[in-house]
Amino acid sequence: MKRMKISLLKKIKSFLLVFMILISCLPASSGFAAGSVNAPEMPQNCTSSAEFVIESVIETAPMNPDFLESWKLSSIESFSFGSKYEKISDTGYKPSPVKLSGLASSEGRVLLRASGSELPPVYDLRKERKVTAVKDQGKDGSCWAFSSIASLESYILGKEGKNYDFSENNMKNLASKNYPEGFDFTSDEGGNAFMSTAYLSRWDGPVNEFDDPYSESSTYSPAGLQVQRHVQEVLFLPEKTEPLDNEVLKRALLEYGAVYSTMYWNPGHYQEKNYTYRYTKNLPVNHAVTIVGWDDSFDKNLFMQVPPGDGAFIVKNSWGDVWGQEGYFYISYYDTKLGYNENAVFTAEDLDNYDNIYQYDPLGWVVSKKYSENPLVAWGGNVYSSEKNETLRAVGFYTNDLNTAYEIYIYKNPVSGPVNSRKGFIVQESGRYTFPGYHTHVLNSAVPIHAGERFSIVIRFINPSASGPLAVEEPVAYYSSKARANPGESYVSPNGVRWEDISSNSKANLCIKAFTTSNDSPEADFSSNTTSGMRPLTVQFTDLSNNAFSWKWDMNGDGETDSTVQNPVYTYRSYGNYTVSLTIGNGKGFDSKTKHGYITVTPLSINSADPKRNITGYIGEKQEFSVSTNYACNVSWYFNGENRGSESQVKKSSYSESIQSPGIYNITAIARIGDEEVTQKWEWTVRTWNPWDSPASHEGKKISTKEIQEAIHIYRNGLQIPETGAELTKERLKELIILWREGSED
Repeated sequence: MKRMKISLLKKIKSFLLVFMILISCLPASSGFAAGSVNAPEMPQNCTSSAEFVIESVIETAPMNPDFLESWKLSSIESFSFGSKYEKISDTGYKPSPVKLSGLASSEGRVLLRASGSELPPVYDLRKERKVTAVKDQGKDGSCWAFSSIASLESYILGKEGKNYDFSENNMKNLASKNYPEGFDFTSDEGGNAFMSTAYLSRWDGPVNEFDDPYSESSTYSPAGLQVQRHVQEVLFLPEKTEPLDNEVLKRALLEYGAVYSTMYWNPGHYQEKNYTYRYTKNLPVNHAVTIVGWDDSFDKNLFMQVPPGDGAFIVKNSWGDVWGQEGYFYISYYDTKLGYNENAVFTAEDLDNYDNIYQYDPLGWVVSKKYSENPLVAWGGNVYSSEKNETLRAVGFYTNDLNTAYEIYIYKNPVSGPVNSRKGFIVQESGRYTFPGYHTHVLNSAVPIHAGERFSIVIRFINPSASGPLAVEEPVAYYSSKARANPGESYVSPNGVRWEDISSNSKANLCIKAFTTSNDSPEADFSSNTTSGMRPLTVQFTDLSNNAFSWKWDMNGDGETDSTVQNPVYTYRSYGNYTVSLTIGNGKGFDSKTKHGYITVTPLSINSADPKRNITGYIGEKQEFSVSTNYACNVSWYFNGENRGSESQVKKSSYSESIQSPGIYNITAIARIGDEEVTQKWEWTVRTWNPWDSPASHEGKKISTKEIQEAIHIYRNGLQIPETGAELTKERLKELIILWREGSED
């Protein structure tokens, strides 16, 4: 009894101390407008006297029971389908360690009731043209990626009218254990909306489907693909509490488009004739799907197990358009799993909103952290070092409760953990988010930062009901083992005064990101690994620009953008001269670099040949033939069609021959690269010598022009006089020239 009293007194004392600290840290006004980012002003630095500081210890909030239970299972339940279901072997949902507690409480949902106009009895995104085409996950457990992408595509289609086709393959691969910043699952095992959010919020995606097409056997994706949008907000919607508690899901469909959700799939509960499904038991969810509408009057008698009332959600599956009603089916409001577990909507912004991202949490929100003395309030701060002259524009973070309030403080050159108590913060802002999820707070007061300057983002989180307000990335067995942290990155505090470096103690990092724009104007430049060649000519371009965030390449001079990748590879398939242009941009503007006639694609050709034309020679004379080509190639030589040798990978090649019999001979050089070849031919006429120096000649008189030309040729080439074998000396040549001149005068 005495021990119980002591324990009770300690708890009362701790409560009083925490209460006094909270009172000292509260702002003068406690009012927040739901969804507002302009809350009442906070004090310069929230402090408390030393006598009230308690030794509070950071701890992990309770994890998702479904995740803990999944440790006992080797894999998510698989099914073998007969007939038309034969190809579907896995569903693919894997639970996250995150427990979104309190979202179903009646107290926390008061603010969500009866908001906006009256809901229509029927709503179908297909009829509104706000949902993209049905896709097929095949046998992989990648339903989570398909549902996440479907929600994102629907949001953009509804808000902007643009029909994107993003790559699920890229998401499932880059989030897998095959990558340094991947989770512990293989690319075909499965995932969840938290994994999708991690991939998207770190700006790894989305990328276009045609850049990384879906493949069940694929485990790696091409590097350097251009991200098409920045995902700055993902909302985690409250789960249902009872069959007709559907208002949140319906309003999300009206406002954001398709909704990511989860269900328990078992073919035994599917009515194939009517494309209907209703599960009535309580096994853990195993499949992610996409809700695209509802029908309050959908006939209950169309379900295999007749529910108590009418009504169904219209659901898009990821098993191809040959399944169900062209890929869709209807799930009863009275299904016991759809909407009760994990619901999310994915949104997107343009790429030009920010230039750079600073982050320590590539795996995103893995667990929640709290202080036991006050599990609803906690402080967290990340310290970064600027890479260039830039301006801090926005802050990204997670909230994990309905109607969470927050206060943001920006410091420069922090010295005491993430704060600089001597100089104080330079920006303080606050706000409130209605739904939990990943958010981006755009600063009303942007902060210029110099290259190499340290800065910190400190956030105080105030949850109304959910325990553990800090979203943290840390290693968790069977899920996020690759999470890493370095000392001096992330700090936590119960009161904003005493700070603990959780990066050094537990390999944990806070999920707080910084978004900046460049202060320096962009300067465009580029190079390539080659500028000429035969078709198909594949060229690797290298960006040499300064201060670039976005890239638009026109590689063939037609005025159209051929690539938005920083260092693209382009293949030229037609001959010609091509002008290449690069336009880069950042928050300061754009710059372009154009190189006219930069790439030359020409066929294999012989640039020069020696002799230049057909020739006439004499027996015994050595004749050389040579060719020069525009590319290194293989050159083969032929004498009257007979191969006389070849050279490989040369741009110059030659062949010599001496003929002892008069006649007409054909010399051929063939240059080859791949299936292209060019030919050079000569007709070589070989004659006997005119016996003008023999007894049967003109006896040295009346030397003809042709004969004197032959004599000069013999002398210059050091040849012997035909038939006699005599040497033609300089003196003899002079005599012959005199005789030729005399003969010409007659």
